[in-house]
Amino acid sequence: MLGRHTANPTYSHMRWVVLLLTVAVILPTVCLLWFMSEVIRNERLAIRQKLVTIYREQLTRTVQQVNEAWSKNYRFLDTQDPNAHFYQVLAAVTRNNFCDGLLICDSSGISLYPTASLETDSLAQKSSSFTEAWQLEFDKQEFAQAAELFDRISREGDDLTSLTALIGKSRCLSKLGMMDQAIKTCRQVAFSPLQEQGDAQILTLIGNAGLLLLKFTSGNDKYKATFEETLTKLVPMLYSANKAGVSIPPNQNLFMAQKVLDAARSESPILGVRLQPQLAYLQKLISAEELSIRIAENAYKVDVFKNWPKDTLQQFNVGNEVFYGQIHKTANKTFLAIFSSKTFGPTLTDYQKNFSDTCVDYRILDDTGRLIAGVEQPGDEPFTTEPAGKHFPGWKVQLFFKGGDAFKKAANEKITIYIWTGTLVISLILVSGAFAAKAVINQVKLNRLKNDFIATVSHELKTPLASMRVLVDTLLEGNYRNQQQALEYLQLISTENIRLSRLIDNFLTFSRMERNKRVFQLARIDPAEIARAAADAVKTKFNNERCKFTIDIQQDLPLVYADHDAMVTVIVNLLDNAYKYSLDDKCIELRVLAENGFVVFRVTDNGLGLSRRSIKKIFKKFYQVDRSLARRAGGCGLGLSIAKFIVDAHKGYICVESKLDHGSTFTVRLPSAKRV
Repeated sequence: MLGRHTANPTYSHMRWVVLLLTVAVILPTVCLLWFMSEVIRNERLAIRQKLVTIYREQLTRTVQQVNEAWSKNYRFLDTQDPNAHFYQVLAAVTRNNFCDGLLICDSSGISLYPTASLETDSLAQKSSSFTEAWQLEFDKQEFAQAAELFDRISREGDDLTSLTALIGKSRCLSKLGMMDQAIKTCRQVAFSPLQEQGDAQILTLIGNAGLLLLKFTSGNDKYKATFEETLTKLVPMLYSANKAGVSIPPNQNLFMAQKVLDAARSESPILGVRLQPQLAYLQKLISAEELSIRIAENAYKVDVFKNWPKDTLQQFNVGNEVFYGQIHKTANKTFLAIFSSKTFGPTLTDYQKNFSDTCVDYRILDDTGRLIAGVEQPGDEPFTTEPAGKHFPGWKVQLFFKGGDAFKKAANEKITIYIWTGTLVISLILVSGAFAAKAVINQVKLNRLKNDFIATVSHELKTPLASMRVLVDTLLEGNYRNQQQALEYLQLISTENIRLSRLIDNFLTFSRMERNKRVFQLARIDPAEIARAAADAVKTKFNNERCKFTIDIQQDLPLVYADHDAMVTVIVNLLDNAYKYSLDDKCIELRVLAENGFVVFRVTDNGLGLSRRSIKKIFKKFYQVDRSLARRAGGCGLGLSIAKFIVDAHKGYICVESKLDHGSTFTVRLPSAKRV
């Protein structure tokens, strides 16, 4: 069977080509990978540097914002009324969250706030009447007599004495169970018009009367209105001055404020909700005054800090607790703003707002290295450190990349693009290289096959020509015994001529097939005629004692729409291959039948058969399974490729069924003329 068997090809001459292609693919790939790694490294460095620059600029702006905010606070102190009462200043700085506590002195260094408390109980040492009344109340517990004595004292004494006596009378009446009279007497003091006089002792007595009145009326629905009225009067009275500019001294004021706050919170929830804003503000004032008094009582007077640089934060200690203070001077007053180390960090909200993201952490250290705000244990060294500004001498702000690799996270998006781009390019290089390698290998194979084809063609043409030349020379020289021998020589010449013509026809068909210029003369033909014509073409070769050739043609076959000569060529090629590759005792069969709307030509032999791998390639040009056998039998690997080309042009199908050493069956299916 023409084109079925060739020897195993040698690939040594392809190795260099494959090696060159491999180098051509791997070298740019390695270079690209190196370039990508450099780009990614440089990109990370660039991103890091860019982030460092951005955050440094942001830190500079934040430092400026914080310092401007502190300067604004100082300007706020400058705008305060020079004659404003110290409680007005304390209320203002507390309302603006400027500091936790405040000490104030005048331009000569005399302390204005907090000042020493007044001793209102000194009246007991100056008046024998008060001594007698208090003995009746507290020692003898004769409350009725004490109440009468307090009443007489209130009518005979001055304003201070009268108010003190009325408070004592209300106490005694409450102890006698006369709550209505006690509350009425206590109201005379708590709501006294003497509040507007310029006397701190009177103001303190009125505040104390208010606290006593809250005690009398608390928890009793009957006196609920009086309780609310008293509370409403007392809250504005604290941390304020009367028309004469007099206020309750700090110690008494702090005590009263705490009692008022406790009373309000212990009363009904409705009252607490209604007064919630005022009570919350009162709590802030209490905390500020408490800290101010504590600092003052620990001998930290304003004049102690007079040598501090103006408007700069300095550290000092009270016991084991750390505080920060800042001195600010106006035309007639000097202020010491006090900050607790526990509450100072949260006041630096600009840093928290500007650096609370996923990339960086920050921390602020004072001049001693103490952590004020920010992260306690950063994971890396700071990438930038800046001074905290003019109001914070020696302080510094540090910025850290979170986890040490935040810049990598910021670069991930671009790096991912680079990686995917590089991967795509590498994939394209590898795919292109694979296609190029396949194309080159195929071309090398094709060139090898064409070279083999030329050698085969030369051999195939040379053999019949040489035989014909010998026979012709013999006849011309008269070297034959008789006429019968001469006739035999002529028949041999005719046979070689037919063989030569068939080879030339195959080559010409292949040439036209390659140029796609084969034109078929299609017509309605009886498939039996094609089979008989093919059988006649090979009968001389098949007519010998070692070849059994049978033809089985079904009756009444449908016509096919085909080129007669082309289809004869197909069947002849199949028969010729069956003969050549069946060795001794050949058994070849040609069957023609109708099957499912097709006309089937089936050529069966008992030859060598084909492997599965060979079956897949048998119809390719120049393909031969066994070259040594092909050389002995003659052929150049074109017969089956030509047959497939012709059958495909007729819209038919050609296939093979074969097993090694069990022969082969080639089947050609052509659609009947009714299907075309």
